[in-house]
Amino acid sequence: MFSKGKKSLYAGFCLTAVLALAGFFSACTTPSPLYGKWADNRGDTLTFVNDGTFVASIADFVQGKLNYDGDYTVLLNSLVLTCSTGKQIVTEWDIRGNILYMNWTDEDGNLIPLSLYKIAN
Repeated sequence: MFSKGKKSLYAGFCLTAVLALAGFFSACTTPSPLYGKWADNRGDTLTFVNDGTFVASIADFVQGKLNYDGDYTVLLNSLVLTCSTGKQIVTEWDIRGNILYMNWTDEDGNLIPLSLYKIAN
C-alpha cells in the first residue's frame, strides 16, 4: 500500500497531529487560579476544589464562626457560591498577587469583605 518512505512520512504526520491535539486540549483545561486553600488572620478560610465544590469557615461577629459547603461557578470575574443549605452568594472576585479579594454575605444579608491569602494549592 505505502512504500517505506511514505510510511515514515505518514507516521511522522500522525505523531505531529496527535501531539498538536494533546497540546491544544491541555491548554484548554488550564486550572483556575481559585483552586486551593485561602485564609486570613481573622480565621476565615475558603477552599476551592477543582471538581466545582467549596468549603468555607467564615467568622461572623454575631453568630461566631459559620461553616459552609457547596458548589461554585465562575463566570469571568463573577463567583456564584451555592451552599448545601440553599443559600446563594453572588460576588465579584479579584486576585492580586497571592491575595483573593471578594465579599461574603452573612445570614442577615450583610457584606463581609474578605482579603484571603493563598496558603495551599
